Amino acid sequence: MTQTAFPPPAAEPPPFPSPAPAKKPRKRHRGRTNAIIIAVFALLLVVTVGAAYWYLEREADDLARQAASADTLLAQSEGRVADPATRQELTEQLTGADDVLNGVAFVDRMPGQASAATENLIAASDRVWASMVQRARNDIAEGRDRLEATITRGEKIYRVTEDLDGDELARTALRSALDSAEVAHTRTRDDGLADADLVQLEEAVADLTSRRAELGSTTDSMITAQDAATCPAPDQLWTPDSGRLADQRLAAIPWAPEYRVRTDLLDSLVSLNDAYRARFGTDLTINSAYRSLADQAGLYDPNSPLAAAPGCSTHGLGVAVDFGGGVQTFGTPEHEWMQANAPAHGWLHPRWAAPNGRVPEAWHWQHETSPAETL
Repeated sequence: MTQTAFPPPAAEPPPFPSPAPAKKPRKRHRGRTNAIIIAVFALLLVVTVGAAYWYLEREADDLARQAASADTLLAQSEGRVADPATRQELTEQLTGADDVLNGVAFVDRMPGQASAATENLIAASDRVWASMVQRARNDIAEGRDRLEATITRGEKIYRVTEDLDGDELARTALRSALDSAEVAHTRTRDDGLADADLVQLEEAVADLTSRRAELGSTTDSMITAQDAATCPAPDQLWTPDSGRLADQRLAAIPWAPEYRVRTDLLDSLVSLNDAYRARFGTDLTINSAYRSLADQAGLYDPNSPLAAAPGCSTHGLGVAVDFGGGVQTFGTPEHEWMQANAPAHGWLHPRWAAPNGRVPEAWHWQHETSPAETL
């Protein structure tokens, strides 16, 4: 019989697995970890220092740009601010910015130091700018007042020359200048410039100045043209006020109240009369003083040189007096005394009225404040 073969029984496993032999720690692993830590720390340090350097550089650049802008503003604002103290403050802030940029070593500069200087510069610049705007608005107000006075004068000249023979081209030019001035005066009212910037405000100032100069020149040209057309003699001067003085500008002569002179000249005439009375025992005889335009028109004879044309007489300005009582004759003691003593009181005998003058008039005397052409 054949015997079946069986495989040999397997060896029984040990009751517990044998532990793997322990590995010894390696020093090089610890060294690598330390190196990584040091590298990370170094990297963080580099990043931090770099960031700080970049921040300081950016602060410095911002400050330098603001300082350049402020320096330009300081130069441009000279003579254009309402409050000069704002420019002084900006100058001081520029000095402080220069100290930060050039007076402190970069390594010693603290973060935020340049930024603070920049903010101070911006604030000081804003105050200068605001002061420039205020100055422009002040100049506009002043310019409007001056232009208004020039308009008033021009309108007066235009009005009083309307019925006189004169240069119509000059009157037309005056009317045009008056109309342009009125437009500028209206355009520069506060309500029209409420939202205007500095450039617009300063343009308005320039416009007011230009219109005032143009109108003043055109008005003077009209006066010159009217003078040439109205006053036949070179020692006569046409003035729009002649014969049109307001009552409050005139004062009655105390010893001859029917006659008047300009109020501010009365004291000098009184003092002259006091001296005359002390010498001759009587008051100065007054034959004529201020004359209205109608009074002068009534006396004027174009065929006679004795009375000036209306508008050309110094009597119409309240600065001339015609005397009698002996003064009206050359060579008398009274006239000789006046020649010697009246100038000390401000009263003169004009050259044209001298014995060899254009119209010898011993009686006609004028105050020294008369237009120079008439003396």
